[in-house]
Amino acid sequence: MRALFASFAVVLLALPLLAQSRTTQRRLPARADTAEAVIKQAGELLVDEKKIYDRDVQVLRHLQAADEALTDDMQRAVGLQTAFEEVAKARSLGADYTVVPGLIKMGNELETARRSISTADFGRLRSLLREHALGPASRVAMRNALKLEEEMLAWLKVQELISVHLRQMSEISGQSLRASQE
Repeated sequence: MRALFASFAVVLLALPLLAQSRTTQRRLPARADTAEAVIKQAGELLVDEKKIYDRDVQVLRHLQAADEALTDDMQRAVGLQTAFEEVAKARSLGADYTVVPGLIKMGNELETARRSISTADFGRLRSLLREHALGPASRVAMRNALKLEEEMLAWLKVQELISVHLRQMSEISGQSLRASQE
């Protein structure tokens, strides 16, 4: 009976210990948790922005291909057709609103030139392409790059502030440890 009572007591004492979770996830302090959330949110926004930036670069590449296609004097019909297709591809990508009017204008100009290939003025078409479509697309790509450069500089400033904060926390922690050992 005594052994049964002893084993029952051991079980009663052991149950609360077994009920506790052995793997408790360590939470970050509130300030670090907030900073982590902000950085994750910035990363998610960058993924969305990258899709837009990639689209703008693709539009620019298609317009550059159209410009190059218009330099082929030997095969005028093929050059016009290729330029028309490249402008249509650029337009189908959903270009930036500053580029769309130039794409529409170039689509119309190239369609008109395709109807009468022998009288098409390739120099004028290239000039229009550069002025109304390629120029704005290039400015959009440059604007995107400058925006990213500015954001990188801002993140470097944040990184510097984090470094200073970590240094201060380390100094405070060291002072506390030294004081506790004395």
